[in-house]
Amino acid sequence: MSWFADLAGKAENLLNNLDEQTGAVLRNTNGIKQKKHDLLHPEPTWSQKKKPLVRNPRRSAPISDTRSTVTPTNRSPPSKSAQVKPFMKSQDVSSPERLQKKTPPRKPNYSLNNSPKTFADDLKDDIYFTYGVRKRRLSLPSDLEAINTEQMAYNMQNLEVENVMLKNELNVVNREVSELLDRLRKTEDELRTSTIKLENVDKLNHQLIEEKELLSSEVRNITLSASNQSNAELKYKEHIQDLKTQMTLLNDRNKELDDKIHKLTEDLEQKVTTQLKLENELRHTHTTITELQSNLDKSNSECLRLEKDWEAYKLRVKSMLNAKDNEIKSIREGSNLDEDTKVLMEQLQSLKEEKEELSVAINDVRNESNDLKQHMAELELKYSAAERLVAALRDTLKEERLARNRAEAQCGSFSKEIQNIQMENGQTIASLRKALQDKENELIHLRETASSVRTSDTSALNVADYDVIRDIDSEKIHYLTQTLIQKQGKIDSLLADNNILRIQLDKLESKYRSEVASLRAKYSHSVVHLQDGGNRLRHQSPSPLYALSLRLGLMMKRFPIFRVLILIYMIGLHLWVLTVLLTSTPEDYVPRSSKS
Repeated sequence: MSWFADLAGKAENLLNNLDEQTGAVLRNTNGIKQKKHDLLHPEPTWSQKKKPLVRNPRRSAPISDTRSTVTPTNRSPPSKSAQVKPFMKSQDVSSPERLQKKTPPRKPNYSLNNSPKTFADDLKDDIYFTYGVRKRRLSLPSDLEAINTEQMAYNMQNLEVENVMLKNELNVVNREVSELLDRLRKTEDELRTSTIKLENVDKLNHQLIEEKELLSSEVRNITLSASNQSNAELKYKEHIQDLKTQMTLLNDRNKELDDKIHKLTEDLEQKVTTQLKLENELRHTHTTITELQSNLDKSNSECLRLEKDWEAYKLRVKSMLNAKDNEIKSIREGSNLDEDTKVLMEQLQSLKEEKEELSVAINDVRNESNDLKQHMAELELKYSAAERLVAALRDTLKEERLARNRAEAQCGSFSKEIQNIQMENGQTIASLRKALQDKENELIHLRETASSVRTSDTSALNVADYDVIRDIDSEKIHYLTQTLIQKQGKIDSLLADNNILRIQLDKLESKYRSEVASLRAKYSHSVVHLQDGGNRLRHQSPSPLYALSLRLGLMMKRFPIFRVLILIYMIGLHLWVLTVLLTSTPEDYVPRSSKS
């Protein structure tokens, strides 16, 4: 009934909102009253010049102080400001017109008793004019009656507006209450339908319980009819055959697992070889990197040497050029051209030619230096690429080592699990063989005893011997039934364990496949490629009994209630066998004669 509580809370919230709205409207009405008086008698500011109210100096005589008490009416608050504003505007327009009609223009006469209102105490007389608290002096009764009628009209209009608002709110509340009542009716109808459904379900449950009891009785009858010894022996033999087939299948599975282990070891050897190859490649890359570094150092030293030679050559050429320029100037200054000057001119020309040759050589050296710089940049790029390659190879080596360790750990765990499974299978085979031998020996012993009892002379037996033989037979039958039940329980437990081991093997295979796939996805760029073991052979159930035993094992593992039911069934079967053995009487039973 949480929705009903929500509805009640909503109703309470609506009522609280109503109360808050009414309080807010009442507060607004008090503010509106003051606004009305401010509009009727606006306060004069100090800067504004206002016409003072005309006071008759003749009325300054003492007047009897009889004040007419005007009680203020309790105004109901107007709900909407939009409805109040036009009324206020009309009242503002009408009030100055009335004042103009009533008070004709007169010249202001100021005295001690007749002065313009400028202070707050004088203005308070106008504020309390309409409420009857203080009667303004020299006011006419006609003014009071007009103001009272205006107040009454304003109050009536406010009351009408409030009534309309309250009616609307009441209508809203009534609608919500009607919706709540409709929801209540719907919930009552739903409760009725749910109670009817519950009654029907109870009836169906009762019928199902009765049917279950009938079925349980039928099952008991079936178990009684199916509990013969011959059928049990046949079932036992079939079960033994199924176990043999299962053992053969388990041996095949063990062989498959051995093959898988062999393949995994081969894969590990391949990984080791690839790791060695990668290590050799790393060493080779290290040597190449060192060679490249040495070449870089040599090229740097040669570049520095060439730069130094070039700078020295520049200085020498500059000094020679300066010397030649000085000589040329001195020759130009002198007008006489001697043979020495001619020789000097020839030397200058030869020097110019040498200068051109040197400039060509300088350009060649510059080009060579640029080529060397480019070669240096290429070598640096190669060095950075080689460093990246080395880092990537180291990372791949680390990852492959981790993968190798994981694979070795998995191989170890697989080998341990296979050894445990082989040990358990050997133990189960030995226990089953022992149980088979014991059962065969018991059957042979029973046949021998039955043949000896049949061949013996019945006339020679006494009643006491017959009772003894009967007790021995009943004890043997009881012992055999107990051993049968124990063997069946052991076989069921072994089947359940075998099924659990198979499930674990399937899980391990799926894990191995997923890890191999992840390793392939991760290390597809490296040289190592993991080889999958091929398609796995799925075990097909040879018979429906095998499938049923598998399902029973899974049910017993998943649901503990199923185990409890099987335990109860076994206890009931034991009790039933005991009651049958104790209550049944043979056909050839001869009661003992009482000894006299």
